[in-house]
Amino acid sequence: MSAVRLSPSISITLGLVSLTLVLYLFLDVFVGIVPNEEQSLKQSRDQVSSNLALQLGTLLRAGDTEMLQRVMRNIQKHDDSIISIGIRDTQGKLLAQSGLHWKLWTPPPENRSTLNNVQVPLYDRDHKPWINVEVNFRPHSNGSALELLQRPSVAMPLSLLFGGFIAFYLYLRRVLQHLDPSKVIPGRVSTALDTLTEGVIIFDTRGRIMLVNESIKAIHPQAKSIRVGQKSDTLEWLCAGYRNSGTMPPWKRVLQTGRKITGEPMLLPQGNERFKKFIVNASPIHDGEQKIRGCLVTFQDVTRQEQIMAKLRESQQKIQAQNEALQHLANYDQLTQLLNRRAFYERGEEMFSRHKRTGKPLAFVMCDIDHFKSVNDNYGHPVGDEAIRAVTSLLRDNVRDVDIVGRYGGEEFCVLVPGLTAGDAVAFAENLRAKIEQHAGPAVKSVPGLKLTSSFGVSILTPGVASLDAFIEQGDQALYESKKNGRNIVSLYQAVTKESA
Repeated sequence: MSAVRLSPSISITLGLVSLTLVLYLFLDVFVGIVPNEEQSLKQSRDQVSSNLALQLGTLLRAGDTEMLQRVMRNIQKHDDSIISIGIRDTQGKLLAQSGLHWKLWTPPPENRSTLNNVQVPLYDRDHKPWINVEVNFRPHSNGSALELLQRPSVAMPLSLLFGGFIAFYLYLRRVLQHLDPSKVIPGRVSTALDTLTEGVIIFDTRGRIMLVNESIKAIHPQAKSIRVGQKSDTLEWLCAGYRNSGTMPPWKRVLQTGRKITGEPMLLPQGNERFKKFIVNASPIHDGEQKIRGCLVTFQDVTRQEQIMAKLRESQQKIQAQNEALQHLANYDQLTQLLNRRAFYERGEEMFSRHKRTGKPLAFVMCDIDHFKSVNDNYGHPVGDEAIRAVTSLLRDNVRDVDIVGRYGGEEFCVLVPGLTAGDAVAFAENLRAKIEQHAGPAVKSVPGLKLTSSFGVSILTPGVASLDAFIEQGDQALYESKKNGRNIVSLYQAVTKESA
């Protein structure tokens, strides 16, 4: 459904009529040119109720109850606006009534009379509260549309609205032809701008729209209702993003500073949680004296390009994730998720070279699960794999972040431990051995009561160790000593032991 576009003459006519109505309401508030119907009616009803209360109070003091009831019925009969009348003492007891007052009466809030419920207090000779005369009036309006239109407070504004609109429009229709902003831009310029794929808006120095091209209608569903002469501040869909961010729209900044703005991104919500992205360029328009007369703004839709770039970034992320997965497969053992032998050597060479160069302590620990072949032979390879994972978990939980842990092969594991001397390295290995002896077997749930132990060999980096292979060979010899001496023990490479001694 296409939006209705108002001509400048109708727009200004509506503005003048609105201004006239505002002036009328202003005068009514401060001068009171229209009588207040409800106030006048309330004053009248208060006066009637006061006179009635005095009359009924006199009859009540005289003790003439019969005359009192007759007077109340006659008053109600002759005054159609009165529904019921009641006389109530200070204790709340109803002394006399007419017209089912006990049922129809609604006490006013805080005992203050309202337009339809009026109560008049009477006092005795000692000026003490005596009785309350209660008068229940009919609502002054039945709510019909005809009655509403006949009220002066409604009839006069409506007359000004319709009469003023016709008079102003007939007068301004011809005058505003000379002031129509659409006549300022030559037709050939407008036609040329319509050929551009970018949306174009030209603002004057007051922020009013002087021209838009056809492409601007595609930037937003509400853009089709843009009309010449409209102020940019009224385009909520266009300015909402700038208001929320606390920044000034680029065309206002250009009009203030006189400097052009290029390449500014802008997101426009399109409904249904969709957005379009635009690149906004704004440039000042100067006259012959280099004074700013307006601003030309273009909106380049880059939504499609952004979607392509987003898909490209997504593809790159997937490729990166796949590369990381391949790198992980290349460096880590699938069963234990520890470094495989190749990756252990690669990282170990860096650590070995660094400690060899700096002379800082470095220890190598090699671990082998005792009698692992019998576990596979007696319980099967799945149980063997479970045993390897149990030992792996204990190794991973009891080493430091700076240590390098890897699966050397089969049931053998190795750890490079920087910063430990011989005694500390043996204690480190002993802690691992004890944890494996205590927890590894029970961790294999498929074989209750399974006992698993490991043997350890420790070597310490000395100046005579020329390579990582030689360093590992020393740890392997120490591991062989542990196996030869009964297994489930920690052995230190003997050459290091003699030097330490």
